[in-house]
Amino acid sequence: MKLRKISKENKRGISAIIGYVLLVTFGLIMAVVAYNYLKTYVPKDLVECPDGTSIFIKDYNCVGNTLEITIKNNGKFNYAGYYIHAANTTAQKIATINLAEYLIDSDDKNARNVSGSYIMFSAIDDNLMIPQKESKHIFNLPHDIAILELTPVRYQQEGNTLRFVSCSNAKTKEEIICN
Repeated sequence: MKLRKISKENKRGISAIIGYVLLVTFGLIMAVVAYNYLKTYVPKDLVECPDGTSIFIKDYNCVGNTLEITIKNNGKFNYAGYYIHAANTTAQKIATINLAEYLIDSDDKNARNVSGSYIMFSAIDDNLMIPQKESKHIFNLPHDIAILELTPVRYQQEGNTLRFVSCSNAKTKEEIICN
């Protein structure tokens, strides 16, 4: 049996393979570390409103391009505000016109439009709409609407964190005549 000497050329080939193996191994280790770190930022459970959160359109009135609605908290829990969307026709399944940006007045002087997205009853992080309370809001409509959809929102304590939660399980939808 004859032993072959390893030449310098063969050594370079082996060291290149070792370099690639180390590079791939290092990349995999960095991916696992990054994944484990980033997974701590994603909440484990979906935060939902408690059952019994409810919003009700008690009354509405349309005069010209003005919509006046009276909402009532007919649930068991307080909430902080609501999303308000409308649709032009009753054939639309999803109300897509955001009416929050068109709020012009309210009997609750603390009610305000937040970034054109939703209506809040307070400037602080508090659920001020208590059960059985009513509130009247006036909107300047951009065009005719046929469906009105309200979704309450609330602040919910999850562990040590106060979270803003949309109560999609408490959404209310009503056909209205407003033209």
